[in-house]
Amino acid sequence: MKKFLRSTFYRLGPRTRRAVRRAVVLPVDLWTLLRHGGRPRYAGIPLPLPGEVFTGGGDFLANGLLFKAHFTGLGGLKPDERVLDIGSGLGRMAIPLTDYLTRTDAYEGFDVVREAVDLCTRRITSRYPGFRFTWVPLHNDLYTAQGERAAEFTFPYADADFDFAWATSVFTHMDRDEVARYLAETRRVMRPGGRFLATFFLMDDEAQRASQGGAYGFPVERDGVWYMDPNVVGANVAFRPEEVESMARAAGWEGVEIHYGRWSGRRGPTFDFQDVVVLRTSN
Repeated sequence: MKKFLRSTFYRLGPRTRRAVRRAVVLPVDLWTLLRHGGRPRYAGIPLPLPGEVFTGGGDFLANGLLFKAHFTGLGGLKPDERVLDIGSGLGRMAIPLTDYLTRTDAYEGFDVVREAVDLCTRRITSRYPGFRFTWVPLHNDLYTAQGERAAEFTFPYADADFDFAWATSVFTHMDRDEVARYLAETRRVMRPGGRFLATFFLMDDEAQRASQGGAYGFPVERDGVWYMDPNVVGANVAFRPEEVESMARAAGWEGVEIHYGRWSGRRGPTFDFQDVVVLRTSN
C-alpha cells in the first residue's frame, strides 16, 4: 500500500503534490499550532509547519540539528567558514546554523522552488543578513515543471568561494549527468581544504539484496542507475558507490569517504537514513 500511494503521489504535478500534502497534513498543522501556542521558532525564526514542508520527512528542526552535528563532526565545519547549501529548501539546514556561523557573509543557498526561496528570504535573511537565498530556474520533475537542465547549470558563484558545502536529499532526486555536473561545479567553487557533504542512495550488492521488497526498493535499473518510479526520474535515484567515487574524482575531489545509511535495511551499524558521502580537497 505504501508503494502504491507513493507511486500515485509522484504522478501528480509538483504544485498539486504540495497542495495535496498541505491538505492531508492540515490536522497535524493545527495540532502543532495549538500545542506550541502558535508557530514554533528557532533563534527567533518561524519554522515551517509539517504541511508546508515539501522535501524530506521526519521532524524539520530535529533533522536540521542532526545535520548540523554531521557538518561539524564529519565535515569539520568551523564557525568562521563560508558555506554553500545546494538545494536550500525551506531552510532545514540553514536555520540551525544561524546561531553557529559568525561571518557577515556566512551562508549562500539556492533552490529550484521559488516560493521556498522567497519564504527563506522573508523569515531568515530579514533576521540574519549573512544568510542569502537564490532562486535558480531549473527543471526537476519532482519539484518544478519547467526550467533549464541541471546538467548544464553553472553555479552563480565565483571560483574558490566557499570552505564547506552540502547537498542533502538532492542527489537522491537527480540523474547521472546532473550529479556529475553538480560535483564538478561544487569542486570549482570550493577553496583549498574545502569539504562537501552529500547524501545518496548507494546501491552496493548488500543494499540491492536488503532493499528487495522493502519500502525503499528501486525496481527500475537503466544503465547502472536505479529508479524508484519509471515515469518520474526525480522521484528517488540510486547509484553504485564506485560510480559516485569515480564521478567525484573526475570532478577533482581528492578524498572520498562513505558512511552507509539504513534506508535499504542493511545489517550492521549505519550512520543515518540516507548514505552520507564526504568529499575533500587538498590544502
